Amino acid sequence: MDVKMSDVKRDTMMRRNAFLETDNEKLVSQLKELKFDCAELQRDNEQMRERIKTLATRTPEWPRGYRPTRKNFKKNAK
Repeated sequence: MDVKMSDVKRDTMMRRNAFLETDNEKLVSQLKELKFDCAELQRDNEQMRERIKTLATRTPEWPRGYRPTRKNFKKNAK
């Protein structure tokens, strides 16, 4: 009877070990995906920083044909 108990214990330990290995593989693959996503976001962030920097330092331009007019409102004008 002791032999059967050790076989059961060994079987449960093997199952637990296999479960942990599978869980570990899932976590490793998830980590790889997250690292890839993070690298893509960092690349996109750098591209946007450069683009924003050029747009922020550029002088503003009016569209063609647009003539802004300044309206001087006088208070109490009769």
